[in-house]
Amino acid sequence: MSVRFQIAPWLIILIPFAILAYYYDSLANPVLIARSFFGDEVTVAPKSLFTVFRVPLIEVVCAAIIEVMRRKAERANSETVAKYYLFWTILLYTVALKSLLQAVETVSPKSFTDNIYYLTLATVVIGISTAAIAGRKLLSNLKNVTGKFSPLELAALAVLLIAYLGLAFAPLYIFG
Repeated sequence: MSVRFQIAPWLIILIPFAILAYYYDSLANPVLIARSFFGDEVTVAPKSLFTVFRVPLIEVVCAAIIEVMRRKAERANSETVAKYYLFWTILLYTVALKSLLQAVETVSPKSFTDNIYYLTLATVVIGISTAAIAGRKLLSNLKNVTGKFSPLELAALAVLLIAYLGLAFAPLYIFG
């Protein structure tokens, strides 16, 4: 796999930070922090660095979890390793595009936000479906592909899970 292909999703994940920083002063107060599944109910919070940059931070945490998993294939033949890596790479690109679209939604005029929300939802559904199709044989035999996790990998995954839960759900209880 080329270095550009490996770095590209991480560069895409950084773009939302630049977009949100550039438009920060012009963002409305309060800011949207969550939508219901169909987008009709919203949760808002006072504009702050945390509430504005929360979603890209969540996506960085998700991408880091994916990166730990993507690098995990140990005891498998090269074809299986390639499929496993493809599965996680598709999910990594999905997270990157989701983050970019959500940043665009945040800075867009209200008249466009619903369309961007549904485009984001479609991107996630397509990305997960594509990954599931690419990794359909691997998912039933994941333990044989990943092997055992090292203590460092387990610790990293535990810290990332706690970070995700804190970033994703705590604000909903605080502001919801």
